[in-house]
Amino acid sequence: MYQRILVPVDGSAHARHAVRSARWIAESAGQDVKVTLLHVNPTITLNEVAIDVDDIDQIQEKEGRKIVAKAQELFADTGIQCETVCRFGNPAKTICEIAKEGNYDLIVMGSRGLGLLKEMLIGSVSHDVIQGAHCPVLIVK
Repeated sequence: MYQRILVPVDGSAHARHAVRSARWIAESAGQDVKVTLLHVNPTITLNEVAIDVDDIDQIQEKEGRKIVAKAQELFADTGIQCETVCRFGNPAKTICEIAKEGNYDLIVMGSRGLGLLKEMLIGSVSHDVIQGAHCPVLIVK
């Protein structure tokens, strides 16, 4: 079954549901499952030029660590190996890259619930991950 599960988290209710679903899958799969909780801070851009401001990066990093730590609490009473990772970059692209580099078997992520029109106009991270991932993607609402 699944040995390595990647769970992108952003602090939303849908992401919390995804974490709970990943926990259930991991508990069902057995002892040798590894879950990675990933938070991707989007790179801030202005007119397509990346802004490298240390204060903003530090604030985003701190907030990302809080988000993954809170999600990791859901694994505290299990024997499931759970690690946390924070990165900067394009969320969908970074999720797909980490999933491939880490040889993950499954990505479990929340849906933001965008309507069809909004999704067509601005897109969604979950849609982009489905299109770019090398492994199965489970979208949780």
